[in-house]
Amino acid sequence: MNLSKWLFLLLIPFMSGSFSLTPSKEGTHDITVKITNIRSKKGRIQLQLYRTGKSFSAETPYKQYYVSKKSLNNKTVTYTIRGLKSGTYGVALLDDENSNKEMDYGWVLPEEGFGFSDYYHTAWSKPKFSQFKFYLSADKKVGMKVRYM
Repeated sequence: MNLSKWLFLLLIPFMSGSFSLTPSKEGTHDITVKITNIRSKKGRIQLQLYRTGKSFSAETPYKQYYVSKKSLNNKTVTYTIRGLKSGTYGVALLDDENSNKEMDYGWVLPEEGFGFSDYYHTAWSKPKFSQFKFYLSADKKVGMKVRYM
């Protein structure tokens, strides 16, 4: 076999897309979060990803993400969390309007907005993890409507 045939055979995996130099996404999933009802462009959105009710109760997220509001359009921002393994997750958000990384309170009520994955919380107490958790086994779209008190 001549050199040109060898080169051709070596290049087939690259041309067919079956070989890649980029890291594999196999076995991981993305969560695309559509956040609605954002009242202003001030500050940023803080997303907290939880895996268990215990970590949610202790307010120790598995991962945390800060989302710019620069792309705010019609009170909506979309953000994608990439590369997550299958399992149980729940997403909580804080509309951190002053970017101090914590919920600010007035006399008793929160002054900033909050929200949860596919769950609009209307009670006066903190929700249970079971109310907004989901099992991730493929890419998923999640809706989060921000609530202000």
